[in-house]
Amino acid sequence: MKWVEPDNLHLTLKFLGDTPDSVVPQVKQAIDDCSCEAEPFKLAIQGVGCFPNKQRPRAYWAGLSGSKTLLSLQSAIAERMDELGFEPEEKSFVPHLTVARIKEPIGKERMTQAFLSFAMRSDAHLVTAVSLVQSTLRQEGPIYTVLHDFPLGNR
Repeated sequence: MKWVEPDNLHLTLKFLGDTPDSVVPQVKQAIDDCSCEAEPFKLAIQGVGCFPNKQRPRAYWAGLSGSKTLLSLQSAIAERMDELGFEPEEKSFVPHLTVARIKEPIGKERMTQAFLSFAMRSDAHLVTAVSLVQSTLRQEGPIYTVLHDFPLGNR
């Protein structure tokens, strides 16, 4: 099991995968359009869980409080990315922060049970922007590079 470095905690609104440089300007414009329509909103950590299930966990996560603005923003970005030819998500969006990745789920029953017993909560934090982030996967862990920030709301 590997815990996610605190600096690498993030909420993914839409995973794009390998993206040709020629498409990045269109991606930026689409995210900018969507972020202009969304007002800043608050999110708080609320609960924990694991993917895909507690019998064979591959990731532990901290849930994020539901925000209608967040859900609308995520939906708008996903729709615009679909229009640009990115693969649509097969699963429903679940706002969460991945806190650990599990390489081998066998023998993790007690750890999973302990993790799922946490009543994880935080104060609400104001979200004022979304970012387009490039991830570079390495054996030691990913490197995330912010390519562009998009302030929320009318500018």
